[in-house]
Amino acid sequence: MINNVPLDVLEKHISDVPEAYTLSTTKSDNGIIYMVDVLDYYFGKPYTMVFITADNNDIIQNFAIYVDEIIDKPFYEEMVAEYGEPNCMFKKGKITSVDTTIAKNDLFESKGRTTYELEECTFDESPVVFGWHKENYDIQVIIGDESDTFQKTRIIFGKGILANIDK
Repeated sequence: MINNVPLDVLEKHISDVPEAYTLSTTKSDNGIIYMVDVLDYYFGKPYTMVFITADNNDIIQNFAIYVDEIIDKPFYEEMVAEYGEPNCMFKKGKITSVDTTIAKNDLFESKGRTTYELEECTFDESPVVFGWHKENYDIQVIIGDESDTFQKTRIIFGKGILANIDK
């Protein structure tokens, strides 16, 4: 475990995490999301739940924690001290589409979506996502927006999770 995150559960069967539960009744093409209630800290920031994504064979593909704030530079610098400089970092660029459709599943509801091109940046340029390729896993950090209702930071650990953003 690094900084109180359960890296040892990656690629294990969900039954190896007996405290995991789900509110979903069906599996999607992407598997199923399980949750574990915790009270723990990641670089001094509290989180109260771990979201685990398992594939359709119930093998854990990734997990995410949410820090209840938009991370600041000191937090970022602690991550850099632990993991090194990120392999990729992007900010919002030009708007590519706006969709006002409301989407809902067992866990979340989304009211519209604006899609942006991603532009490489530094931390001082307000990134929305950055990440690291480590030897046995990747780390993806998605930073909420102060002008949005999602004012949290999502940190995801898993294999290949940077494939969709890393250029």
